[in-house]
Amino acid sequence: MSTMETSSRIPTIGEYYAGKNIFLTGASGFIGKVLIEKLLRSCPNVNKIFMLMRPKKSQDIDQRVEEICKCPVSHHFVKKSISIYCTLRMIG
Repeated sequence: MSTMETSSRIPTIGEYYAGKNIFLTGASGFIGKVLIEKLLRSCPNVNKIFMLMRPKKSQDIDQRVEEICKCPVSHHFVKKSISIYCTLRMIG
């Protein structure tokens, strides 16, 4: 492989996000839940995922986070006992 080909290699998603922090809005929506699951599964070395959330009339932020963890999309990382609370941070 030439030097030019080596230097222009595009990193994988996991390589790109390794050691980085991610700020996510809309985490409690369907796409947000899917994105969180994908990031935790594909990017095991991501530093932190910060989620901007606000309480709803019937739920505070902690209840909304619990709802995200109970979602079928989240089943993969919750079942494998990945310490999501060490990776996910709520901002309210």
